[in-house]
Formats: sequence, C-alpha cells, structure tokens
Amino acid sequence: MLGTTQLEQNHSPSNKQVPQRTFAALVTSLLAVLILILVPLVESLHGGVLWGLNYHSPKFMSQVGDALALVKLIALCAGVYLLFTQHGRLRYLVKSKWLSVVLSCILAIVALIQIAIGLLGVLIDATLGANRDYFHKEFEIGNNTIYVFTADPGAMGTAYHYFYLKCPLPLNRYELTFIEKTNWVWELELKASDNGFDVFNQRGGFKYRVSLGEVGCD
Repeated sequence: MLGTTQLEQNHSPSNKQVPQRTFAALVTSLLAVLILILVPLVESLHGGVLWGLNYHSPKFMSQVGDALALVKLIALCAGVYLLFTQHGRLRYLVKSKWLSVVLSCILAIVALIQIAIGLLGVLIDATLGANRDYFHKEFEIGNNTIYVFTADPGAMGTAYHYFYLKCPLPLNRYELTFIEKTNWVWELELKASDNGFDVFNQRGGFKYRVSLGEVGCD
C-alpha cells in the first residue's frame, strides 16, 4: 500500500520533472493566454482607441475602433480556447490545484465579459457605422478646426452635440479640447462669429452662439 501511494505521488503532475522544451512551451502558452485576454482589457479600459492614438481625425479613429473591436473579439476567443485546452498542462506551472482553478476561472470570466460587451459593441457599430458622417463632422472656422460629435441614442434618449477644438500634433496626430455642449440640431452648419462661431440648422435658422473664450491650441 505504501509503495502504491509513493508511486502515485511520484507520477502526480506536481512532482513530475518537466523537460526544458516542454516547460518553455507551457510558459509560452500561459503568456499567450494572458496577452490575448488582458491586452484587450487594458486597451478597452483606457477609453481611447489604441491608447489614445488620435491619428488623422476622429472619424478615421472611429473606423479603426470598429476594426479593432473585431480583432479583440478574435483574440479573446483564441485566448479562451487556449485557456480551456491548455488548462491541464498549465497545472505543471501552478503546483496548487486550487490556485490553478481560481486563476483559470478569473481569466475565463474576464474574457467572457469582454466578449459579451464586444459583441454588443460590434452590433451597435454595424448599425451606426453606415451613417458615420452624421456622428462625426469637422468645420474650418478661420484658422481653427472645429470637430462636432453628435451623441444620438435615438428613441432611447436625448441627442446632443459636443463641440471640440481640434489641435494638430506631430506625426499627423491631433488633440481635442472641449468647447461646449448644445442640444441637437438637424444637419447643423457653423459660421464664424466674433471670438467663436454660430450654429445654424439645415434651413439656415440661427440656433446657438458658441464662444471659444480662452480655448485655443498651445
């Protein structure tokens, strides 16, 4: 009986001597899982597409964000696949069975939540992407570029316009400085005024006067 118990212990996963090549493969698998699941999470938590790259224009970055959402979904699905298929082998790296289970569960939950939110985002982007010009507009007012983002939830809420001063940065990047928020105007147009601009609707009717005040590009 003692010999059998000793034999089982010697052949248990925690006591096996893992060859160097196999160990390297296990580490590579674990790193791949962590990268595929955690990198999309970190990028999403930042708030800006690709950690606030802000290249060319907000409209272009919106297109990049839509493509990136699909890439992150693929990466997350690959991460979940590796997590479940390599779970038994990963126990060679984490000697505690319970620690291995807890780590796998946490990674799986984080990945599945991201996948659910990502799928919802992709569906919304597929619906709104065709009308991207409606949500992202730019106007040249004197020497300034005014970017207007239209937040329109449709029947679910009230639409607003958010006005930003678009400032150029090196390498064709930009920075947005918030100016003002106004109520929604259908097919708005902007015209220069004293120290700012006026907002008109599609019929040329005056709606708002927005002052730049001390807002400017450094």
